[in-house]
Amino acid sequence: MPQCRKCGKKGLFLKIEEVTGLCLSCNERFAQEGKVFTERITTAKNEASIAKDPKDIAKFCQLVENYGNELLALHQSYNLHPSQELLDLIASYKKMRVSAEREFMTEA
Repeated sequence: MPQCRKCGKKGLFLKIEEVTGLCLSCNERFAQEGKVFTERITTAKNEASIAKDPKDIAKFCQLVENYGNELLALHQSYNLHPSQELLDLIASYKKMRVSAEREFMTEA
């Protein structure tokens, strides 16, 4: 019998999304909430890529990390496993932030 991973609804006629294992209602909420974080991550990534000052680069990389971690928390709240791509993105921007901070500190 199908059962939603988030709300626990179950029933013979309950439609569950194959990929997420969520009922249609929970899947829609997850998609809407996730879209907000994805848009914020994309904006911060774009800002980091055009920034010249190491301090600004570090700031935008920190935003990518923060929004990425919030997206991870959202996945956990819906009992979903985050993609390796998301985990790699967070790790990459953390490394970039640390590098920019080192560069900023050596300039000071």
